[in-house]
Amino acid sequence: MKFTDLDLNEDLLDALYDMRFDECTPVQEQCIPYILEGRDLIGIAQTGTGKTAAYLLPLLTVLRRDPHPEDAVNCLVMAPTRELARQIDQALEGFGYYMDINGVAVYGGNDGVRYEQERKSLKSGADIVIATPGRLITHLNLGTLDLSRTTHLVLDEADRMLDMGFSDDIMTIIEHLPAERQTILFSATMPDKITTLARNIMHNPAEVRIAVSKPVEKIDQSVYVCRDKDKMTILKHIFKQQPPERVILFASSKQKVKELNILLSRLGYNVAAMHSDLDQKERDEVMLKFKARKIDVLVATDIVARGIDIDDIKLVINYDVPRDAEDYVHRIGRTARAGRDGQAITFVGERDRGALAAIERLMEEKIPRAKLPEGLSAPSATAEPARRKGQGKPKRRSRPAGAEGGKSEAPKAGDTPRRKHRGPRRKKIAGNKDSNI
Repeated sequence: MKFTDLDLNEDLLDALYDMRFDECTPVQEQCIPYILEGRDLIGIAQTGTGKTAAYLLPLLTVLRRDPHPEDAVNCLVMAPTRELARQIDQALEGFGYYMDINGVAVYGGNDGVRYEQERKSLKSGADIVIATPGRLITHLNLGTLDLSRTTHLVLDEADRMLDMGFSDDIMTIIEHLPAERQTILFSATMPDKITTLARNIMHNPAEVRIAVSKPVEKIDQSVYVCRDKDKMTILKHIFKQQPPERVILFASSKQKVKELNILLSRLGYNVAAMHSDLDQKERDEVMLKFKARKIDVLVATDIVARGIDIDDIKLVINYDVPRDAEDYVHRIGRTARAGRDGQAITFVGERDRGALAAIERLMEEKIPRAKLPEGLSAPSATAEPARRKGQGKPKRRSRPAGAEGGKSEAPKAGDTPRRKHRGPRRKKIAGNKDSNI
């Protein structure tokens, strides 16, 4: 289906035309009509399927079509991480280029100047506020944000927000919203806690399920079944065979990320680290350099698994197997985007056999095993490091704290729509210029 077949605003269609977005993705085709009708909606779809456009496009149309107060926050979009919030804000700026609708991105990790800019923007009124839960509550507590007349609520990547411990924050924020509103919830998975949340905050929602937890077919996947102590040797072997370029290396913790960053730097690789200990300025600097190809290898926690829109990642390496199978899908989903090919390699250590089995059950396929470099041998099937006396079964790790792409998702950094066929260009509205990466 084409976007022109949907009942979207004409100025919005102009922006989509200029950004060369023509065909809807399945999640957009199925979700947009429900949102235009004003129905509550649960959308279950993996990253990279076009979820951001699936709710922004109809909401922009509704805000233009129906009367809304000019001095109120008409739509609230909540996201789990500042990276995803920034990406949504960038998409909003592109899609709404010809529309008199403004948005404000609100997220933590900034200095006092940024906070003051947020306060002034919120005070003057914003049609759409995109926010992380923690920063949003700060503004509510300080009285700089009023949600009493908000008519549309979007929870993007709701499963990640709950995994990060934002459940109480979400309910606190919802208490500030009117009971009569449209609520839209997007999630990559549908665990019981999402079902419970939806039951508590939504009214007779429509449900759309698209490609739940399935990786992109163009990803060439493989695993090295190895000993933990051999992982660095295998990594160097891979980089010797194919010099690293546009690589994301995922590790299980920020401490591991820091260690790998130091080791690879000492080996002469052009590498940088991305983890939650970095402040926003440092994160922005790392991502700018990576996008500009000034960094070959980005070593990261799951903070990069969602909400980072880079289409030309060639290789994803899981130095550690993620504890949850869905996280594996999100990690490898960073490659083979926008129709490109990609490769995903996973190192499976002595204690990772169970996690690998869960991933293969989820995907309903066996991932090919790669041959170990000469001189290395795989641990036996029953091998597992001995536990200390009195130590019980290892506890299941919680999902690490960490958004979204696709061909119909968001404009690329630096892109500006060019209206060539519908008359003279309008003056660009003042948006949240701070958010551009």
